[in-house]
Amino acid sequence: PRHRSILLHLTGSAPCPCPTVPPLSCNFEPTKPEYNTMRLAAALVLLAGSAAAFAPAQQAGGARQMALASTLEYEAIIGSGSSVSVGDFNAKLAANRETMSAKDKTSKSLGKSDLKVVHEDEHIVVIDKPAGVLSTPGKDGNPSLQQAVFDAFGCESGNANKMACHRLGMDTSGLMVFAKTNHALRDLNSQFRTRKITRKYEALVKGHVSDDSGVIDMPLMMDYENPPYMCVSTEEKQRALIGLSADDVGKKVLENPKESITEYEVLAREEVDGESVSRLSLTSVTGRTHQLNVHCSAIGHPIVGDSVYGDADSGKTMCVHAKSLSFRHPGTREEVNLESAAPF
Repeated sequence: PRHRSILLHLTGSAPCPCPTVPPLSCNFEPTKPEYNTMRLAAALVLLAGSAAAFAPAQQAGGARQMALASTLEYEAIIGSGSSVSVGDFNAKLAANRETMSAKDKTSKSLGKSDLKVVHEDEHIVVIDKPAGVLSTPGKDGNPSLQQAVFDAFGCESGNANKMACHRLGMDTSGLMVFAKTNHALRDLNSQFRTRKITRKYEALVKGHVSDDSGVIDMPLMMDYENPPYMCVSTEEKQRALIGLSADDVGKKVLENPKESITEYEVLAREEVDGESVSRLSLTSVTGRTHQLNVHCSAIGHPIVGDSVYGDADSGKTMCVHAKSLSFRHPGTREEVNLESAAPF
């Protein structure tokens, strides 16, 4: 209904219902055909399937501004066409997915004796996940920590898919909590969704980070140049998507940029194999996909061993570990604080 009323306003049939519609549009004269064309173009910006590409972009200091200054600018960009090649995008996406699928198949199979149990009770079990193991099996049913935990401990539902409350990347080691009861699953999912759970990571990054601590506040989007991986969203990248539709490239790449916040603290500045590295404590405030990897790379200090966002030819194991986990116990309601030492 709100979009319909905006459309009526833009075509001169109703007063403006939304403060985000530029005041200039209120001066249009609906009797003039050229103004009607401009109104319709503006309406399409709001209603088109690729509207996410025109959404307000997050700016420094929390302020927001429209990515496009005017309808005329929009029409000019549409006229020139998107700078993103649909064919190249889909070819790169297919190639990367094939590579990712092949890597997933190398996930290690674990038995109960392989599980490093940090905490276990009738409601939950917390495991120190080793690197090289998938958190969940995915659609191909690859070996995973979730399946190993289900085989070892079971759960109330009898369904392994109703145990994992969050995930770690295959190359990330560290703490994962699994629910054994339906109530625990609902409660922990709610805590993750509302950001009531604190997760801290330890990582080695390339170079010596100059500031002892800081906050990385950069919105993320799918990288249309290297899908389905992520990148920092910029106005230039958002403009490049204008004119594309979900039929061309799918919905994910056209989604609004995701607010992404990482807090960091330098624990030590070291030398490893003759190279300068920094040992960081990282707090994932928002928990986006690949957030730590993208943010560290964006500030010029990619995670050691990160073959996607860092050095593709390093051949090293990625050095990032989920070190601590703090949450409210779904049964006792008491605060739980767990830690695990990094293996690097």
